[in-house]
Amino acid sequence: MRHKTLIELYVLLRSRGNARKRAAIYRRLGVFHRMGTPCLYQPVRLPSEPNLVSIGDNVNIAAGVTFVTHDVIHSMLIYKNDPAYPVSDNGFYMGTIQIGDNVMIGQNAILMYNTRIGSNVIVAAGSVVTKDVPDGAIVGGNPARVIGSLQALARKRATETMGMPDDNAPLETINRYFWDRAE
Repeated sequence: MRHKTLIELYVLLRSRGNARKRAAIYRRLGVFHRMGTPCLYQPVRLPSEPNLVSIGDNVNIAAGVTFVTHDVIHSMLIYKNDPAYPVSDNGFYMGTIQIGDNVMIGQNAILMYNTRIGSNVIVAAGSVVTKDVPDGAIVGGNPARVIGSLQALARKRATETMGMPDDNAPLETINRYFWDRAE
């Protein structure tokens, strides 16, 4: 993609740090192969080849997420110049990253090329996704593996958050709720 840095700067300035606005601008500019609605896109940087990334509907991507759409192994092999390690004329290796609907990708996760993240999925912060993630899974770790299900987490969260103030509550209410319980 030409002028990627200019696009990043333009989008950052236009969105004023609002991740939903950032996603809408990228969608309008056609930067990704596909970007559904609504989406939240917190990373400031774009992937090297955003055209190889497809993002479904209702996807939240936290800050620091890295999309690895290619590697540079070819450049090492070319200079190795050894017939035991053959390199094609192209030598460049890249692939797609596909993200389904209703997905949350946690901070600093790394998504590798040739992976598909199913629908109704959570990728935990710091995870490295090296293979496909099934629908309904929560994955975490390096490499990422299934550690739970979204349905089970939703049930648990519904119970745990009953009576809990939301982020629009007065600061005193939030502090009292959490800190009075901790002491």
